[in-house]
Amino acid sequence: MQVYADNAPILDRVWTRLHRRIDAYPPALRELARDFFAKAGPGYFSRPDAAPLLHLPIWLGRGVTPDALEDILEATALAYAYVRIQDNVVDEPDGRGHPPYLLMSNALLWDALALYRTHADAHFWDVARCAWFTFSEQTEAERRQLTGGGSYPHAAFVQHARKCALAEVPLYAVMGASGDWRGEAQVPKLVHALALSYGCVNDVWGHERDLLSGGRTWLLSHAREVAREAAGGEPSVEQVRRALVHTPIMEELVAQSIAELGRARTAAAALGVAHFDVFAAQRSVRLLHVQSRIAVLRLQAVLAA
Repeated sequence: MQVYADNAPILDRVWTRLHRRIDAYPPALRELARDFFAKAGPGYFSRPDAAPLLHLPIWLGRGVTPDALEDILEATALAYAYVRIQDNVVDEPDGRGHPPYLLMSNALLWDALALYRTHADAHFWDVARCAWFTFSEQTEAERRQLTGGGSYPHAAFVQHARKCALAEVPLYAVMGASGDWRGEAQVPKLVHALALSYGCVNDVWGHERDLLSGGRTWLLSHAREVAREAAGGEPSVEQVRRALVHTPIMEELVAQSIAELGRARTAAAALGVAHFDVFAAQRSVRLLHVQSRIAVLRLQAVLAA
């Protein structure tokens, strides 16, 4: 998206800083960090479908000095890497999970906190701790839901999106650095709505991979319930796929994604996040395209049947 491309010079400087940091790590940690970040690549946070984790603090941070803003962005990238490594080890131990990365991620988190500390006030630590605990609690709640069997209520799916509360932390850091805490209550609303919006459409995009691997997203749980009712018993993979393709449940989930983006837009306006309207407009075009494509594929499948 062009609104992401506009921030490229800032993120390029942050990427350079990050690599300068890991180049100074002890040999074993340096090797692990270089390997991890090489897989991500410098454009990781600005891919067209990437959530605006580093872009939100840029848009909010107009009253923060460039050096302070880059410290906050680097801290956020380091903290996100820590979370990503931990998540991969827990969720994909036989795939992307690589336990030695956990040792390297200890250094990343330490340095992230040191960078935040440089610019944060006392209130920052209170709200950042709450966000960190929320992320940890809801990540574990989702894991238990997905591994425990049984139905997956939509209300739980909505609550589990709070696992993205890490994205609140850089916004609080910007507020602490500027001394302006107006609109603080809008931060969790903005992040939760964005997390739900991205979570909905990610379930749709990954549905075939998740179906084949036995994954249990909310979308697949809902599709299994629809297929179970139609089959009168436990459905096969093909029957679940038919429920996904022949009914509008994926279109409805994309519609929820669009609605949540609208709620994020309201929170961002109240918070005073510059350029968010442009981001939301560009993102909405993408989501509407996805929704239309799914509708066409569903109609084709129904006609073929």
